Amino acid sequence: MRTISVSRETVVPGRVKSGMRAFAPSLTRRTLLRDMAALALGAMSPFSFAQHGGLGLVTPPIRLDDIWLVDQTGRKRLLNDSLRRGITALQTVYTGCGTVCPLQGALFSAVQERIPGIRARHPLQLLSVGIDPLSDSPSALRAWLARFHAGPAWIAATPSLTDVDRMRVALSGSKTPLGDIADHATQVYCFDANAMLRWRSADLPRVDDVCDVLGALART
Repeated sequence: MRTISVSRETVVPGRVKSGMRAFAPSLTRRTLLRDMAALALGAMSPFSFAQHGGLGLVTPPIRLDDIWLVDQTGRKRLLNDSLRRGITALQTVYTGCGTVCPLQGALFSAVQERIPGIRARHPLQLLSVGIDPLSDSPSALRAWLARFHAGPAWIAATPSLTDVDRMRVALSGSKTPLGDIADHATQVYCFDANAMLRWRSADLPRVDDVCDVLGALART
């Protein structure tokens, strides 16, 4: 089986160590701690947001336009209804991806293992959004989730072809034209229980960072 070396550790696709680090520049630990404090206090930090140009706290928080998604069971659900079920970490993937998407799946798998240990006033959930509507069918999403041993708190869903790019732009917070899906962002986007986008990670963030932000949001 092919292995990937990450931070002096050997990681097998489908599994990831809890200390796995990003392959791209990430937020500093000091900045993350400041962001977590702001989230826990329900405060927004314009300084923090400006410092990263899109990474870290989302100031002010935003609600994405509501769109229909089709999940791995074939059920249609509205995006914001799904987000209001709890504190949500969202990622964008496509099931035919053989490069970074397996790492994204391994990342969420590791976060999933840590969720029971996070003190929270709200349920915590993971949402993998398929960005290739022509291929990310319910059966493909089910197979993708099964590959990473997804539990009931981790769902996958795909928007329509007419909505997918609009959603990707809103998540990114950038006006830069979208590239091919093969070059899609590997960030994690964290939403509060009111379906408001509160935090954007760097690409392929640390498991610890995602869990810390989820915990901060879940305690508000």
